[in-house]
Amino acid sequence: MKALKLCSLSFAIGLAGCQLQPEKPETAAPTPEPVQVFSEAEVTIAKEQADALIAQYEKWELDSSPMSQAYRGLKTQYDQWDNLTESYADQLLQQAVIMRGKLRLIQTEALPAEARLNLDLLAYDLDQSIEYHAYRHYNYPINPMYGLHTEVPNFLINIHQIKNIDDAQNFIARVENVETLFEQLIEQLKNRESKGIYPPSFVYENAISTVEDLLKGYPLDKSSNLHPVWKSFIDRVEVLDLYESSEAVLEKKLKRAFQKQYAPAYRSLLKHLKQTKQFASQTTGFHQFNEGLDFYHLRLKHITTTQMNADQIHQLGIQKVAEIHQKIQLLLPALGETDLNSLFERTRSDRSLYYLSGDTALAETKEHIKRANQQLGSTFKNIPNLPMQVKPVEYFRQASSPVAFYQPGSEDGKRPGTYYMNLGKLNEMPKFQFEALTYHETIPGHHLQTIYAMQNTLLPDFRRYAHYTAYSEGWALYAEGLGYELGGYKNAWNQYGQLLMELWRACRLVLDTGLHHKGWDLDTALNYRLTHTPFTRKDSIDAIERYLVMPGQATAYMVGQMKFQSLRQTAEQRLGKKFDVAEFHAFILRLGPLPLDLLETQVNRWIQAQDPKA
Repeated sequence: MKALKLCSLSFAIGLAGCQLQPEKPETAAPTPEPVQVFSEAEVTIAKEQADALIAQYEKWELDSSPMSQAYRGLKTQYDQWDNLTESYADQLLQQAVIMRGKLRLIQTEALPAEARLNLDLLAYDLDQSIEYHAYRHYNYPINPMYGLHTEVPNFLINIHQIKNIDDAQNFIARVENVETLFEQLIEQLKNRESKGIYPPSFVYENAISTVEDLLKGYPLDKSSNLHPVWKSFIDRVEVLDLYESSEAVLEKKLKRAFQKQYAPAYRSLLKHLKQTKQFASQTTGFHQFNEGLDFYHLRLKHITTTQMNADQIHQLGIQKVAEIHQKIQLLLPALGETDLNSLFERTRSDRSLYYLSGDTALAETKEHIKRANQQLGSTFKNIPNLPMQVKPVEYFRQASSPVAFYQPGSEDGKRPGTYYMNLGKLNEMPKFQFEALTYHETIPGHHLQTIYAMQNTLLPDFRRYAHYTAYSEGWALYAEGLGYELGGYKNAWNQYGQLLMELWRACRLVLDTGLHHKGWDLDTALNYRLTHTPFTRKDSIDAIERYLVMPGQATAYMVGQMKFQSLRQTAEQRLGKKFDVAEFHAFILRLGPLPLDLLETQVNRWIQAQDPKA
């Protein structure tokens, strides 16, 4: 609309240039608007109200999720799971509405800039919670990407720490409470089913297989294989140096909890999944459900934190795919190929381009991290020091996990950030892509972004632990490109791998909007991906299934990356020789995650602070 107004104005000026204009009377210069001045009392009241509301919000946010408390390294409500009931969801909505009302009463103009940003972000979060409440059932709680069926064992093994006997007893209590948790989970599945929201058949097939596997192993059967949750508990209790009698009591309690609560809970879920599989939805997007398009459009708005609509995102994806193809063509001579089709076919079929050994994949990944870490000071400053480790994904969740992912550590460093590599899916990605993937998930990607925010104690907690997909995934995709500045991508194949990672994300813009907005089915989406990328049929089906169960999420990566690139370019142009990339990166990451429009405002203020004339 702005472009249209400018064109109309230019056209009018062009006509007027051919006509004699009457002399205009002189007019007085516009009077500048007065700067509003607040009394000391008004400023004090506004700050007190803001601090109190933020404290209330943070307590509310944390108290509502015992699982989030454990992820932060806290041991409060350490025997509990989250409450999934509808009545509790309604209570949370009521609290959000009350707090949003309180925020409106605060005289935000009296606050300093940083305090106003806190309230802007708080308003954004509360508005999002309130808007989403009507669509809270528009998701698949059990799916191949996430769900409590796999999160329960992952949480017990990797998040619930056992440092003393109290921790061990709380662990057992959590296993006992799985029964109540799954009762609530099944009720939530029924709530969705009452609205006609059933997942596609592949979701049922994956979930049923996974749940059946999690019902195997001692003490749930008499096999010699230990259940992974049981083994994790036994291994950690052994190092506590307890009396043998105490260990025996703990083991007896846990065995009973497994047999009396855990197993019945999983069997109930399995029964429900098998009974409802016959009602599986079509293998297409959320457009197929009543009000599904409305939900998807809201989802895009919140995921990208922009006003871009589905058609604009779709067209952006098509454009970016073409641009990346052109960049790959420049590498063809160095890769020994003459055209994209032959290169793509070789990428799919030449198994020597893939890792054959998990140990090799882990070792080379650690080398990428080590090399990047050595050069990190050239593009970052005041780098926090929180540990990170590289681990293979546990066997029980290989089928439901991507090829690699990052799990943040705790603020105190007792649980390090973890880069998980899925050794069961190494055949789905060529080894020359793993360098870029490592930068994305570790440093300078997710791990670095997470610890900068986590360690900035000047921020309120809700900002340090905030999550906006366009910011976090946009940063991580931007970080892949920083690999060049950190001395990476030394050969043409790894440069090709970096471009393939971008191509992967560009295709997501097309596929996600195609499936959920344009009504594409799996075959249409599959044909597009196989035609425009070198990814295999199996990998492509897995990717499309991910987009089907996580609507909108896949669009955040490239939208966010483009914003980070644009902000850096703006800063470089306006500051010239005064631009310091290490300062720029540290500033952005110390802000904590933000919606992209708020991020842009903050970067513009930073530029002004560096050079008021910029």
